[in-house]
Amino acid sequence: MIITSHALIDIEKCFKVEAGPGAGKTEFLINHIKNVLHNSKRLDKTRKIACITYTNVAAQTIVSRLGKGASNRVEVSTIHSFLYKHVVRPYLHFISSEYDVNLKKVRGHDDFFINRKYVYDWLDGKEFEALKGKFNRKSLKFIFYEALKEWLLSIRCTCDNDRVFYICDNKKALQNNKNQRTRIPNETLLILSNYLLELKKIYWKNGKLDHNDILFFSYILIEKYPFILEILRAKFPYIYVDEYQDTNPIQTFILERIREKETIVGVIGDRAQSIYSFQGAMPTLFDSFHVDANCEFTIEENHRSTKKIISLLNAVRSDIMQKGVDSTIEGENIVLVIGDRNDAFRMAYDCCGGVLQSLSRDNTTANALKKDFEETSMNTKLLNKFEESDSDDYRRQRIWSFIQAVELSFNNNYKEALKKIEWIFSNENNSRKAAIASLSKLLLYYKDFCNKMLIDFYHTICSITGLKLTGFREGNAKKFYDSTPYKSLAICVDIVDDTSSHITIHKAKGAEYDNVIVFNDELKSFLLSPNLQTNEEHRIIYVALSRARKRLFLYLEDLSKEEEKTIKTKYKYIKVIRL
Repeated sequence: MIITSHALIDIEKCFKVEAGPGAGKTEFLINHIKNVLHNSKRLDKTRKIACITYTNVAAQTIVSRLGKGASNRVEVSTIHSFLYKHVVRPYLHFISSEYDVNLKKVRGHDDFFINRKYVYDWLDGKEFEALKGKFNRKSLKFIFYEALKEWLLSIRCTCDNDRVFYICDNKKALQNNKNQRTRIPNETLLILSNYLLELKKIYWKNGKLDHNDILFFSYILIEKYPFILEILRAKFPYIYVDEYQDTNPIQTFILERIREKETIVGVIGDRAQSIYSFQGAMPTLFDSFHVDANCEFTIEENHRSTKKIISLLNAVRSDIMQKGVDSTIEGENIVLVIGDRNDAFRMAYDCCGGVLQSLSRDNTTANALKKDFEETSMNTKLLNKFEESDSDDYRRQRIWSFIQAVELSFNNNYKEALKKIEWIFSNENNSRKAAIASLSKLLLYYKDFCNKMLIDFYHTICSITGLKLTGFREGNAKKFYDSTPYKSLAICVDIVDDTSSHITIHKAKGAEYDNVIVFNDELKSFLLSPNLQTNEEHRIIYVALSRARKRLFLYLEDLSKEEEKTIKTKYKYIKVIRL
């Protein structure tokens, strides 16, 4: 059924809404929640609406648009935060001994990180005594560690046939040496894969939980203790999930179990914008979310882009034909620039009067553009060097948490900033108050350390917060702190709502910009033969194109005359410029 973003639907039925980019999905969700708040008889002080979003930024957007009056009646959060608060934190003690979780050390959850000591302890286990030859455990520690680390960083949790487990992407087990690339063989990875849970237990013994662990424990707890589902249903008679195409099998399993009775579950998404397979997302899960035929809706509007940009979006997909809400805005031709990357950016930049957002497929390209045009450089290996140089986990983790908190604060994300450091003061009567006080002082003295070395930041922390951190002797740690500028590490902080003019396409998901230039090596194949159904790289490009409101530039290093003719014939509104 075709609806508009302002449509009101039955509040007591599960629903599925598919809508393309710029269709007003958030507007629809906000209006629906307000409709439920106004008309539902199943809400009270203890029974709320749960709204699940994919990012903290999206959650903040919805909260602000709902207004203060809804804050006590609607809980807006990411799926991981929701499950941690309502499943893992209250019930993990049921299974903590079985999985060696040190509950006293658990301080929430964060991104997975590589701890060399934990990895070495894992490799020292009896399970790996059988590893012989070139890829024995000694060589994995010292010769092929970088390949092993990249493989482990791809770890994620999934489920299949009533079983939950951890897997890694074997394609990531790659290491660049001076003259060759070395890959850890699959037979070695298979042995390692069988014991990934043992590695996770080492982290859990130290109180370290990541986002995948929240899914893992949620699955187990709900399976072993079904009463948890009853409690969730009692708390949340309505659960709405935005960006449902980005869910993975475990998230889907939990939501399907919840909606078996009582709770109304509604989902909103777009299969053409499913770009998180590396996190286990599967666009087919959106298709398999079944509702009554009269509760399946499509929004064909596009409130964002010009007619020419919408024409391109429609040309590469067939399931939804978007219609511009303001049909009078024809817009400029889309420009396909051939030549040098930096020259292409400069040309587009000048055309747009200096207002231009670059969207790149990978961090390498985005960071190179930052370096060339913003005079900043993110050293992606610096954090690894930080860990290797400073083996004192207690000191290093606290310093890094303070750096994250400071930089998040300057991006107006105070909630996340406090989350980064509140755990440090867990032994105090009021940890949040202590965290606020310390962060406030650091921000006040920012000018005193921001242009100095990391050692100066260390001394500032010790003097301002009163924390007793280990001092330095001569060695790698002291050399690193003495020679590394604070700003070099500050650049490495992952700011989700990156304000740079050069970011990755994945970071731009959900955002929009007046003028966009897209850098993606698969762009040529996309234009010649688009396939959003099965090719995720093409879906990534589609997401990038759909961020533009007014002007859109596409970049290719080279293009044959025959290919140019094909593209011009297929897309009448694309103009090719060769530099």
